[in-house]
Amino acid sequence: MTFFREVESRMERFSDSLWRLFARGAEEPVEVLEVLRRECEVKAVIVGRGRTVVPNAFELELPSESYARLAGQAGPVGERLASEVRRHAAERRFSFAGPVAVRLCPPRAGQEPPRYRVHSSITPRP
Repeated sequence: MTFFREVESRMERFSDSLWRLFARGAEEPVEVLEVLRRECEVKAVIVGRGRTVVPNAFELELPSESYARLAGQAGPVGERLASEVRRHAAERRFSFAGPVAVRLCPPRAGQEPPRYRVHSSITPRP
């Protein structure tokens, strides 16, 4: 049991350091999580009795400065956000059409978001 506590403790420290890195700028991790959760709620599709499919592919478009600061940590931050989306979906008994992925992206040409912008879709398994 001690082994599992140590692993859990290391994961929490890693997670906390990622959230501190993410929260240094204008973005608040809790606010971003709420937006991702809301995307699931708003874009939910009922496909049958007891089965609701929600988006599983998310793009988090960041302002240039924030993206430049987080680009090196985009993978771990995206995975952590995806983990939180999966947790929310499990609590609400939502299903996904494919693997959940959150990708951090630079702003689209000429469309710098003031804080961030979320794009989501239901993407089936390859």
